Amino acid sequence: MNSPFLVTTEWLEQHIDDDNLRVIDVRMSPVGLTPKKDMLAEFAAGHIPGAVYFDIDEVADQRSDLPHMLPTAEQFSAAVGKLGIDEQKTLLFYDDGNLFSAPRGWWTFRHFGAQRVLVLDEGLRGWLARGNRLELGAATPIATRFNGQPGDPQQVATMAQVEQAMHNQMQIIDARPAARFYAQADEPRPNLHRGHIPGSINIPYTELLSDGRFKSLAALQQTFSERGVDIHAPTIVSCGSGVTAAVLAFGLISLGAEQVQLYDGAWSEWGSVNGKQPIA
Repeated sequence: MNSPFLVTTEWLEQHIDDDNLRVIDVRMSPVGLTPKKDMLAEFAAGHIPGAVYFDIDEVADQRSDLPHMLPTAEQFSAAVGKLGIDEQKTLLFYDDGNLFSAPRGWWTFRHFGAQRVLVLDEGLRGWLARGNRLELGAATPIATRFNGQPGDPQQVATMAQVEQAMHNQMQIIDARPAARFYAQADEPRPNLHRGHIPGSINIPYTELLSDGRFKSLAALQQTFSERGVDIHAPTIVSCGSGVTAAVLAFGLISLGAEQVQLYDGAWSEWGSVNGKQPIA
């Protein structure tokens, strides 16, 4: 059995022309790549037919020095409405096929009140593997109104809440690769300490995947259990910048977890030069 929020390429082939479906491309430039990929150009060079591009970096709090922090509900609603997306439609998110950024799209839109939000397993790679065509050029959506909600503050953790969680021995899970978590490799972003939040558990987001697809619910449960995670306990998920933390949130919520917060500042905030002493 798979996540109730996950659909296959075969499902999309059957539903791509549904009036109630909006397909949303949330591909991102790889972390640390300089210069960054022009993702609008990548989108124009080929995307799933009918899709629009949602820029996780652009639709963000531009006042923050941290990458892609959540915007206000008003900012989000205005940007998303221009893409022809409203909260009552079925929204399907995809990325390159590595499930790196699609769950962040899923989490963000749920946070702002979208009612039915899904992720395409295998993403663009899976779509192409079955011989499906791509659409070229920029999207030309008809603007609509997205009635964004302020967002449940219980879904997002601040640095202060993470510090409190440490003292309360609350579960904190980090989705970064093990080498970064254990201070064996530099962060891809400059001027960050090595290490991890004291007391946190490392489950690299790729461990929730098998051959580029999300594991079954039973296998996800086993992955979390083997690391000592209680899915029913209050949990904070983190990563480098709040993107792959959403992969952990996707897995936990798919298993029925009801107390999951995403630390949006993530290691970009915690590991910055602000007096925090990370643990190697």
